[in-house]
Amino acid sequence: MRKITFLLIIILLASDSIANNLQFGVITRPDATHLQFTIQWDNSWKVTGGPANWDAVWIFIKYQDCATNYLPWQHVGLSTTSGDHTVTGGVLQIDAVSDGKGVFIHRSAAGSGNITSATVTLQMTITDNSYNYQLNGIEVVYIPQGDFSIGDGNRGGGNRYGFTGDGAFDPLIITNAVQTAGLTSAQYLSNAGWGSSTPLTSTYPMGYNAFYSMKYEISQEAYAAFLNTLTYDQQQTRFTNAPNSSTGTFAIAGLPNPQNCRNGIRIKTPGQVSNVPAVVGCDLNLNGVFDEPDDGQNIACNWLSWADLMAFLDWAALRPMTEFEYEKVSRGLAIPIANEYVWGTTTTLAANSGAIVYPGASNEVSILSGNGLCAYGIGTNNNRGPLRCGFAATSTTTRTMAGSTYYGVMEMSGNVNEQCIGGYNGYNYSTFTTENGDGDLNVSGGANTANWPPLGGGQGFGGICRGGNWYDAVGVCIASNRDWMASNVNQGRDNRVGGRGVRVP
Repeated sequence: MRKITFLLIIILLASDSIANNLQFGVITRPDATHLQFTIQWDNSWKVTGGPANWDAVWIFIKYQDCATNYLPWQHVGLSTTSGDHTVTGGVLQIDAVSDGKGVFIHRSAAGSGNITSATVTLQMTITDNSYNYQLNGIEVVYIPQGDFSIGDGNRGGGNRYGFTGDGAFDPLIITNAVQTAGLTSAQYLSNAGWGSSTPLTSTYPMGYNAFYSMKYEISQEAYAAFLNTLTYDQQQTRFTNAPNSSTGTFAIAGLPNPQNCRNGIRIKTPGQVSNVPAVVGCDLNLNGVFDEPDDGQNIACNWLSWADLMAFLDWAALRPMTEFEYEKVSRGLAIPIANEYVWGTTTTLAANSGAIVYPGASNEVSILSGNGLCAYGIGTNNNRGPLRCGFAATSTTTRTMAGSTYYGVMEMSGNVNEQCIGGYNGYNYSTFTTENGDGDLNVSGGANTANWPPLGGGQGFGGICRGGNWYDAVGVCIASNRDWMASNVNQGRDNRVGGRGVRVP
């Protein structure tokens, strides 16, 4: 019997100061090659002056043959011609992408305000022969082409701060000429020797060219949706505990009391070994009822290893960001300030999950408000963990109060560490390019995109953690702090670490 599955991912998202409310309607099928649904979100914006950027939604869709319910969900190919897709209302436009893995939806002209319900019709490259569908939407921010500075000129912090720039730890300005010429190994170092074993070429994404960045870190609801599209064998790789564990078992969290680290992703329906995959959901409040309004769906997902992040990004047809792109998103066109955070000042105000209102809900907020509000810690796990994506943003907050970057991306300082390409001395990062994920994983549930570093941490591959987190002291939240390489304990999973992705337009 044919059915249409609808995944509603509601995440409170933000521009530089205002939380958004992305919602989809139920998918319908006008004919065998088209899908239709409604979309709406609050506080959409597009500006042509200043940062000259906008918010958008990256839409991608998964499908499953009803006759083979336990085989992997597959990625729906979409037409690569923008004109083959339509959206009603005259406010939005749809941008197709060259690989057909999804579409971007955003304002067609300068403006701001709520997007009321618009009907989207997408043309598929497959013909529906009785499929289930999963609709996914991730809010992103357009980061325009242009010069920017990497490094803030600070040598402090032992072996962990700054880029060499001209050899004296001055900020390095990334221009079109630098992007075209590349960087030598000596230029891409810190005083710890963290860099690349070989020069970076013009194909390496150093941040000069335009790209989209996820507006938020991966949420727990989004990661649970990803896990629910995997086979049992793929889940074995992505789970910390076996997929056939009893109902209520944590799926990815470790430690004796992982609820203290605020990850509520648990097994809802146990799987059957090498046959039926588990179904997971969120149960942060520990009452055994899944996916209630206060079950932490909108909290940033921690416990993500480098391999976990790569798998999610490949599945979502995104890619990991480089640490150059991290600083571009954070600082934008601004002149570096020593020891600045991503909101452009050195002011901070600690927020933590032990002092919040509406815990676990979509409107979870800190009891504090003020400039530099940021989720950083004092080195204790007790009743602590990451906060809701966009927790500091309201309709009245400024950039510094909301903790926003120059371009309106949230929680790039604090909450969970950002895992970025680069940083580990002795690894050749020069082969990494702007190639996006293809939407599919290998049979073991791992990313299969060429030239993505496969592992993390002390094995000398993968990426560097940037931006600090809910547990560690505020100093690691400094925008130019090259923090640490994720450990390989529990397959590299750590309760401080999450991530987000990027994609070229």
